[in-house]
Amino acid sequence: MARETPNVPVKSVERTIRLIESIQRRNGASVTELAVDLGVAKSTVHNHLRTLERHGYLVREEDVFGIGLRFLDHGGFARERRPAYGIVQPKVRDLAEETGELCQFVVTQRGRGVVLFQVRGERAVETRSRVGTRGPLHSMPAGKAILAHLPPERVREMINEHGLPAATDDTITDRQGLRADLERIVERGYAINRAEHIGGLNALSVPITSGDEDLLGALAVVGPSHRLNDDEYEREVVDALLEAANELELNVTYSRL
Repeated sequence: MARETPNVPVKSVERTIRLIESIQRRNGASVTELAVDLGVAKSTVHNHLRTLERHGYLVREEDVFGIGLRFLDHGGFARERRPAYGIVQPKVRDLAEETGELCQFVVTQRGRGVVLFQVRGERAVETRSRVGTRGPLHSMPAGKAILAHLPPERVREMINEHGLPAATDDTITDRQGLRADLERIVERGYAINRAEHIGGLNALSVPITSGDEDLLGALAVVGPSHRLNDDEYEREVVDALLEAANELELNVTYSRL
């Protein structure tokens, strides 16, 4: 019987990942800044940076290193690995045009939510969210629609691993409260997020499944609380979401035939 490889992080890889994350967080950084962030010698940082620059993962302007466009190739490839995702993108665009709001399609990977597609309608609010943004599912705009349609044991595993951190004062941070909210979501068929991710922003979301009930992700419409707090408008958005979800599920199902 083959022996299992110990689950020990490779330090050089860990350091490279931390370096890239630090450069992105700072929106560009110098060797000195990165050496301080990582707590290592400048020479070590410099060697990592030059290697990443040579392969196109970083770009340099004078003494500042920034994220390179080479990462786009990997992100695009990852998004296109599942053909069904390509069917979703036009519908996100249609939903943004119909509602005028910020619309997202979110999937889950390793227990976190990931924004796979995002389109801003003509009156959409500006947020820091973008394609590739990751975050806790219990607080992300589309996250609870995903959690409500996962097996309970999987939800427990995610909470055990990532916890229920507060993004705002309105974030649900206790297991019992979240469980009750997920039950309500299943009953009514859509999720409501009231300033649980960003203060002053509400969201409505619905799950997207394939014909075999495989959960693909969730569609969300995000808008300011003064708009997405009106019963009539909220109902209009929910109807648009449910219609889009129904069309997507049919398209995904028949695309496999």
